[in-house]
Amino acid sequence: MKASAIFFAFFLLFTSAAIALPIPLFPGNMVSTLVGFPASEYIIYFEALANGITYAFVTWMVFSLLARKLDSSMPTEKKRRPTEKRGLSAY
Repeated sequence: MKASAIFFAFFLLFTSAAIALPIPLFPGNMVSTLVGFPASEYIIYFEALANGITYAFVTWMVFSLLARKLDSSMPTEKKRRPTEKRGLSAY
């Protein structure tokens, strides 16, 4: 659930930043050239969408890898839920 929130937040951030900034950012300008979109007023939005998806995916991957590394470095005693220590089910 945290990963999807991270992806969505950074997707919105990078997409809106790509729309607001008048400079071409890397994969968006390259993707629109490779796809062969004709130059129009909508190309900005396509480039922003490509940038948002790309950078949100990269951020999501970094978050997932760091979360996995931190979970594996925690001792097993701290991973347990407080209800599990008393022998109660969490559900």
